[in-house]
Amino acid sequence: MEGRKTGGMLRAGEEVILVDPKGEEHMITLSPGKPFGTHKGNILHDDIIGKSDGSRVWTAMGSEYRVFRPTFNQYVMNLKRHAQIIYPKDIGPILLWADIFPGATVVEAGIGWGALAIKLLEAVGPSGRLVSYEVREDFASSGARTVKRFLGDCPNHEIKVDDIYKGIGERDVDRIVLDLPEPWHVIPHAAQALVPGGILLSYLPSTVQVKQMVDRVEEEGGFTVPEVFEVMHRPWHVKGQSVRPVQWMFSHSAFLITCRKVT
Repeated sequence: MEGRKTGGMLRAGEEVILVDPKGEEHMITLSPGKPFGTHKGNILHDDIIGKSDGSRVWTAMGSEYRVFRPTFNQYVMNLKRHAQIIYPKDIGPILLWADIFPGATVVEAGIGWGALAIKLLEAVGPSGRLVSYEVREDFASSGARTVKRFLGDCPNHEIKVDDIYKGIGERDVDRIVLDLPEPWHVIPHAAQALVPGGILLSYLPSTVQVKQMVDRVEEEGGFTVPEVFEVMHRPWHVKGQSVRPVQWMFSHSAFLITCRKVT
């Protein structure tokens, strides 16, 4: 795994984030000779290439922008995509509650646009392994491209265009993470694939799905009683004497359900 670029001058071919005077973000890929258009005039990519991360650049009319290498959050939220992603506010808790660790063997399904796969690969590290099941070839291809754009080549990442509902070929798996509409079909396969004490985590948007998943885990046996929760993200406004919540928040996106294999 090459890992993301840090330090050094900004180079052609890199993705960068331009932050305008109002704080709005624009992600571009640096290409020599190409302009970035704004209502205050163009910013030439050539004026960005060779600058350091966090530098200032100006439009032709003198409007100031900041340029950064994108963080994971910025990369995911500014990426043009055709599939729903797991949002950053949920990815952190997934890594913690699934207890993803360096050297782990992890199975995920489905990869979608690849946002979660990036963080799973960073968490397992070069000594770990990630196997991503995806039933749709177009999502498998787009997920692979997203991961490669952010992390480079990852020889420890295998993408299988296959239906995980029909079975899991891997054995001695440490963790299984499911972003599927009917994950209860995977429970018997997960019981065979996981090591004793291994963790099964599901990501589900509706209470109907949650109820069916929990009921099926308890019926099948072989796992601890599932833990179910959701994550809210409420930003705050802090300026001068004003300290208050903003008027919007990242509320419900999905429920996280975790359980462990027992013997």
